[in-house]
Order: sequence, then structure tokens, then C-alpha cells
Amino acid sequence: MMNSTFWIEAWLAMAAGALLNLTPCVLPAVPIKVRTILREAGDAAGSRALSAVLFTLGSVSFFAALGLLTALAHLQWGVLFQSRWVLAGLVLMLVLLAAASFSGRSLPIPGGLAQLGGTRYFEPFASGMAGGILSTPCTGPLLGGVLVFALTRPTLDIVTLFVAIGLGMALPYVLLLLRPSWLQRLPRAGAWTEVVRHSFGWLLLAAALFFVQSLLPGWLGNALWLLWLAALAVWVLFVATRTRDRRSRWAAALAAVPALVLAYFGSGVWPVAGQGMPWQPLRADAVAQISALHRPALVEFTAAWCLNCRVMERTVYRDPAVLKAVRESGAVAFQADLTHPDPALQQLLTRYGGAGLPFLAVLDSRGREVGHFSGLFTSGALIGRLHELPTSIASTYAGAPRDSADEVGARVTSTPAGALVTLDIARGWHVYSNPPSTPYLIPASVTVFRAGRALPITPRYPPGQNIGMRIEGQTILVYENGTRIDLPGLTDFRAVQVRVRVQACKDSGLCLPPAIVVARPPSS
Repeated sequence: MMNSTFWIEAWLAMAAGALLNLTPCVLPAVPIKVRTILREAGDAAGSRALSAVLFTLGSVSFFAALGLLTALAHLQWGVLFQSRWVLAGLVLMLVLLAAASFSGRSLPIPGGLAQLGGTRYFEPFASGMAGGILSTPCTGPLLGGVLVFALTRPTLDIVTLFVAIGLGMALPYVLLLLRPSWLQRLPRAGAWTEVVRHSFGWLLLAAALFFVQSLLPGWLGNALWLLWLAALAVWVLFVATRTRDRRSRWAAALAAVPALVLAYFGSGVWPVAGQGMPWQPLRADAVAQISALHRPALVEFTAAWCLNCRVMERTVYRDPAVLKAVRESGAVAFQADLTHPDPALQQLLTRYGGAGLPFLAVLDSRGREVGHFSGLFTSGALIGRLHELPTSIASTYAGAPRDSADEVGARVTSTPAGALVTLDIARGWHVYSNPPSTPYLIPASVTVFRAGRALPITPRYPPGQNIGMRIEGQTILVYENGTRIDLPGLTDFRAVQVRVRVQACKDSGLCLPPAIVVARPPSS
């Protein structure tokens, strides 16, 4: 029985569906939808009404199917993008739509689908469906409460709520199709509209690159982005120098902006200033060990196909004030990658109350979730939550690990040519090699002091060992117990202190805060 609470949730779902049009994930679908509206602007009311119905049907059919899958298989939002076949199909669709934008033709579809009244009537249906597909990585933040409520309802109720989402998402475009007075306010078509149409093609190609990079090696994805940027620059320069229409020149420059924004957040070819969050990859077999560290923790759930996740990585998680707050709180930052299916991490996301990506859980030193952030949020909100965490960990948990010095020691021995520093690392732990495998890792480093002043001794660090750790596709090299670091020329140990900076990490991937370890001299 559908009570009043259910209908309130249905209206909220429809409102959230309308708001999905403002999320970054739907940005690639905007040119598809605008193209449909521009095609129908000069037609009769009956033609526009049919297009509006088909547009709504495309949006609703996708959400209804997803609602049915959610009810039957308890799927979460965005899991469809974990399928390589879904990503490949989406990329193909975006490339075809980009080709249509560049050529000015309708979508190339099989003849059987054109029986709706011509190929032109398939385009509104495809536009509505494309918007729904592209919105799924961003739905959790807006629909989290609705989805939690939905999963407690019968199958029919769940499908109804998803249909409401599809209706809400299609509503703004349906209104534009049905109200000729609004459509007539659009400027008259001319050379500039061709420029705008071509710019949609560049935006669609950028969207295709964003999704296909999850299927390609990193170097190939970056090469394709650079090729796209070069082609876009050539097109803008061509329009600016070859056309006499001032509106066309402005249109080319302005229309390239959203494509560049998508490329900035979605690709890895743009240099980013400052240090990022020192994330540690969270593997499924290490989830139970978080509480064993006796430290607060941040657990971010992300994926390569999540555009909002990329936005957070380039904004909030690079804010110096946020990084300072993380250090002061003593929190360890973990990153759970859901680019590919991982049932254990998916279950952890659900346990923390997550319904979509991005999602950040804040844990106290007992490993309990004491707060979370869903979707986009500000640096100030995260800093405020970190300041609420307890600052004294050692006083609460006697004997608990405080930093890397609890798991790593060092000793110095003399040699004919100088000295050797030997690292004593607890079993099941390691430190990062020098030089580090990636810039943000903290490598083991040795500095020699005499009477408080650093000596000009350059340590010779051994090659790191490969124990099978990978972060973002990069092999991470480490030092294990018994690693020796050569100190050439150190023969006089009078008033000498050898300091070793290390960060101890468990082989499962969990790390303690870095520490300075004073190596035991030969006489000890």
C-alpha cells in the first residue's frame, strides 16, 4: 500500500531527478539534448509533442529498467559503469553522437528502429536515454535518502520511484519542447549555430575520452587527450581566422570552454599545483585492520569513471588547509577504488551509508563511522569535521602504535669505506624505497649530524623491492627488514647522530604516520 510517505519520496525523487541536470556527470548529455530541442524548434505543435513524449520515454525507460535491476539484484548506483561492456557501449554511443554533431546528420540507426516515424524521431528517445545513462555516477549524492527508503519497499514501489527520477530529469527539456514561446526566443540560426553544433561534437568526444580511459593503459589515454586538445585548438584557430562572422568567432571561443573544463577535471594531462591527499589504497583484505591502527581515518570511495570524484581530487583534496587539518588530526587517508567490481568494498560503502560516488567516510580511532560526505562538498565542511575528532590517541589507548618508530628501528655499523645503516623493520611491515615510486610517497631517507649540524654525506640507497603493490597502475617499490643503506666516508663517529626518516606500512597497505628514527651507533 502506497502511503503518504511514499508519495513524498516520489516527489522528492522527481525533484532530485530535475536537479541531476546540474551535475557534472550530465554535462556530456547537454549537447545531445540541446540538439534535439534545436531540431524541433521550428516544427508544428504535434511534432514537438511527439518528440517530448519520446524524450520522456527514453529517460523513463532507462530509469525503470535500472529500478527493476535494483529491486531484483540490490544494485547500487554507478555499478553499471564497472562493466567494461557498458563503458564500451557508452563510448561508442558518444562517438556516434559526436560524428552526428560534426556532420549535421541524424544518428545512424538500424532501419527497424526508424519505424517510429523516421530516424529523426529516434533521436529524442536516444537523447532522453543518454541523459539517464550519463547521470548514474552522480545520482547518489542527490538521491541517497530516496534510495535507502526505496530498498525497503516492494519491487513495484522501487520501480515507481525510479520512474519519478526519470520524469524529473526529462521535465525541463519537455517544457522547452512543448512551449513554442520559449523556443521562439532562441536567436535565429546562422553560421554561428554551425559553430555551436561542432563544439558539441568536441564536448561529446571529450566525454568519450573520459569514459574510455578506464579501459586503456594510462599512457594511451593521456596521448588521446593530447591529440584531442591539439585538434580542438586547431579548430578554434581555424574558425577565428577564416570566418568573418564575429558571432561565429565568439561562439567558437566560448563553446570550447565547457569541453576544456571537462578535459581539465577528467584527464590526467593537466598539471596540478600543490600536494594532493596522501591516499593509501584500501584493499578488501585490509578493511578489518583499520581499527587496529587506533587512529582516526578517512575512507574515500572513488572510481575512474566518476567525474565528481575527479573534481574533488583537484579541489578539496588539494587544499593546503585540508591537508593541514588531516595532519593535525592524525587521520590516515584511505582510498577505496570501485572502478572495477569489488564486493567487499561495495559492502563497506553500504555499511557506511553510501549510495553513490564520490563518498567520504570519517572514522574515529576505534574504526567507527562518525560522519560522512556524499557528493561534492567544501573544504570548510571537511575541516570542521576533522577538528571534531579526538586529538589525543595515545592517552586513550595505552600501548597503541603512535607512529612509524613503533615498527621501524635502525643501527649503524662501520665498514672500511664508511658506514652502513641497517633497517630493522617489524615482520609484515615495510617502508618506501628511495627514490619513491611516486612523488607523494615518503621514502626512507638518512641524514648524518655532528654536533647538531648536517654533514655533507650523500647516502647510497639500494634498489627497492617489488612485493606486488600497485597504486593507480604504478608499481610501488619498498624496503623490507634488513635493508642496508651505505654512508660513504663516515669513519669518525664522535658526536655523530644518524637520523632515518621513514613511514612504516603494513604489507596489506595500511600506513602509520612518518617518524624520525635515531640509528643505534656501533658502540651500543
